Amino acid sequence: MTEADVLRALRDVNVQHILSFLVVAEVGGFRSAAEQLHISQSALSVQVRQLEAALQVQLLHRTTRSVSLTPQGRAARIALGRVCGDLRRVVAELRDEAALQRGLLAIVALPSMAATILPKLVRNFTAKHPGIEVRLRDTDSRSALAMIRRGEVDLGIMSRPPSADALHFTPLFMDEYLVVSPGAGRRPPGKRVPLESLRGRALVLNPRGVDLRESLEVLFERAGIALRPAQEMIANSSLVALVAEGLGTTILPRAALSGLRLSGCQVAPLHPPAAREVGGVTLPERSAGPAVRAFLALAGELRSGEMASSRMPTATA
Repeated sequence: MTEADVLRALRDVNVQHILSFLVVAEVGGFRSAAEQLHISQSALSVQVRQLEAALQVQLLHRTTRSVSLTPQGRAARIALGRVCGDLRRVVAELRDEAALQRGLLAIVALPSMAATILPKLVRNFTAKHPGIEVRLRDTDSRSALAMIRRGEVDLGIMSRPPSADALHFTPLFMDEYLVVSPGAGRRPPGKRVPLESLRGRALVLNPRGVDLRESLEVLFERAGIALRPAQEMIANSSLVALVAEGLGTTILPRAALSGLRLSGCQVAPLHPPAAREVGGVTLPERSAGPAVRAFLALAGELRSGEMASSRMPTATA
């Protein structure tokens, strides 16, 4: 076949011809294929015959009871399936690109995320996708999960929920727990605080309902230590202020300490090490949205060392 013949054949073939043939080959019959494509059986038969005429080969063996592929049909199925798959990917990418030209992305985040990693992420995202309006909310983990389940937001940036039925979690980074204790100066680098040493010590923590508190409950229970906080405050800055005044010791994730005044505090990691897993939480049907995917992809490009300083937070006298 000459190049001119090939071009004429391609002119007579369209995507619907290829799709019709591939569906018939997949299900093994015209009736089921017609139902799947929502067209009449006779129209489907015409489309397949038009493809055979353009290619000048018989693709299917037809009987009154069954349909099977000819050798040429098997070869065409592989080649055309690859072409159709590539075309689908191109169409999906172009549609996603179009969707990222304009739209709205609603995000809810834990206060510790909203005060640390989120501003940089939003700045970078809006610079890359100026047509997408980003609306932010910050709240506790229970309220955030409720907003996600009700569909009020597209995405939550938070730690992995202990129970995430009907939700999708995309991991981003691990956020190490640090012990913040009263006292000027810092422990030597690498010096960890044994969890057992916190037994009986006055602790100031988030109240129940905050994801960190729930995680610490599990951590202390596994160690056989009763967790009875001397004070409970929602704001991490308030907890640090209580520690600075010598009213107790707290445990906070590294990211939560970013930007806080740690005067009069000493900061050290736990032994054994413990951390929360931070990621994106979505409803499964929303997880594939182009704006959500683009935001999570951007977040994934930032290593935990960039989103939360890998160095111990400075604690001065």
